[in-house]
Amino acid sequence: MPLHQSDSIILKTYPLGEADRIVAFFSRDYGKLRGVANGARRMKNRFGASLEPLAHSRIQFFEKENRELVRIQSADLLDSPMKLFADYDRAVCAGRLVELVDRFLPEHEPQDAAFRLVRMTVRALEQGCPIDFAKCYFEVWMLRLSGVFPDLFLCSVCGRSMEIHDERFLAAGLQAVICSSCDHRNASGMLTEVVELTQMILKHPLNGHGGASDRAMRTLHELNEYWIRHYSER
Repeated sequence: MPLHQSDSIILKTYPLGEADRIVAFFSRDYGKLRGVANGARRMKNRFGASLEPLAHSRIQFFEKENRELVRIQSADLLDSPMKLFADYDRAVCAGRLVELVDRFLPEHEPQDAAFRLVRMTVRALEQGCPIDFAKCYFEVWMLRLSGVFPDLFLCSVCGRSMEIHDERFLAAGLQAVICSSCDHRNASGMLTEVVELTQMILKHPLNGHGGASDRAMRTLHELNEYWIRHYSER
């Protein structure tokens, strides 16, 4: 039974018996895993705050073939989320990140880009990044990394490339983009400022909000929510 080690983000924990915990964690090298931390519920335990949700910890664990749960040997806290939890709204937003990671990412598949995305978003929230922008940024990239974010710059009907200020429409079902030259009678118009915000998110690191309007962030978030529900329920 080999011993593995990986920097990890704690997603959530569940009580197991009187003294133990089941820990769901997102490891950089091995993907999303679940493991048993023996004694983690005792008042005095060797894990401390390293297994708290959103903690960034270096976890050592044993993995046995054909076993669903790994056995957590140790966890060293690298970065505490306590600063984030001091602000209720930011803590709620961070909880949303954890929910999306748990919903979208398969177990046992390393996802380095997604791991870096979570760490970058948590740091940005801690440093005062506007919550709505951080939320939109994370949602767009999580959908993009999962391969389901629609291409806003390519007509799904004729294949024509579109510039940022070209008129475009979302097809019925909101899962494909149509240019103005194709039949868009049953489609919904798409705000140019939403396209501009999406392009900014895809081309730049998470830093401030780049002057995005409240309307653009609200509309993009609503679209993201629709796509998240649609693809996570498939």
